[in-house]
Amino acid sequence: MSFAALVTGAARALWQGASLGIQYNPVFGIAGAVIAAALLGYPRAPRERRFWAGAIIAIAWLAGDGLMILGRTREVVDGVGAFAHVTPAWVAYVLVAGWALVSLGLGYLVPAWAGITVGRRVTHGTGWLAAMAIAVGASLAISTLVASLGALG
Repeated sequence: MSFAALVTGAARALWQGASLGIQYNPVFGIAGAVIAAALLGYPRAPRERRFWAGAIIAIAWLAGDGLMILGRTREVVDGVGAFAHVTPAWVAYVLVAGWALVSLGLGYLVPAWAGITVGRRVTHGTGWLAAMAIAVGASLAISTLVASLGALG
């Protein structure tokens, strides 16, 4: 197999994975981002809360999208299911990895990061509340943008 074919196959798999990843579960995305933003979204948030915020986002992602992606990964390992037709086999792994990274990043981490960043900039008392509001707003904005792009295609 030539280098150009390898690059083309990897690019196509990443594109397909990204297109699956933008179809994340917005309910769990909002819930995870809001809780993580509330934990870390004020100027004097203790460093110990980073672990808990990360754990909340991980649990929300697993409940919303992660278990489905892990199930598809198991199907890829077994050579059955939706991605069984993808050849060579490594392309299916690239597809699933792209799907997981885009859904985690776009649906869960970006809204939480936006909320945390804004909440830490609030100087008088309600940073955690501002962080939660921005996390909800960012999640809804991303979900609306993704839905409108889906309607175009």
